[in-house]
Amino acid sequence: MRPGLNAILGATGSGKSSFLDVLAARKDPAGLSGEVLIDGAPQPPNFKCLSGYVVQDDVVMGTLTVRENLRFSAALRLPKSIRQREKDEKIEKLIQELGLSKVADSRVGTQLIRGISGGERKRTSIGMELIFDPPVLFLDEPTTGLDASTANSVLMLLKRCVYRRDIP
Repeated sequence: MRPGLNAILGATGSGKSSFLDVLAARKDPAGLSGEVLIDGAPQPPNFKCLSGYVVQDDVVMGTLTVRENLRFSAALRLPKSIRQREKDEKIEKLIQELGLSKVADSRVGTQLIRGISGGERKRTSIGMELIFDPPVLFLDEPTTGLDASTANSVLMLLKRCVYRRDIP
């Protein structure tokens, strides 16, 4: 694969998610053949910590607001040496970049609590991984369950993220 935005396409059940899990070092390689190289070198042992992974079914806490979810992720993913003020600035910048300013203080929502839209929820999930500026971001079916317009806006967001980081 080349640097930038890449996609893995295939029919339902063809192993796309399993392949992505192997690339992201989230699957035990026992029983698998071959190797995953990064710039010609084996994956470093801490690759899972260096890369972001957005799962198909969003892992956001529905009882928290968008901002609180990002704050929670920042508390877990950013070094303790970063001051809270810097973390908050990073969160605010990310909220703006993700187009979540209008819903930043809205609860994400659950099955019982009305919340933000599916696209906003997906962008929040992506933000929870982007918070620590991973050099590699894996997304498993980032547009599943979204209407065509919302899916397109999520893909355009990802494209902007790639160009913002000057990845050719």
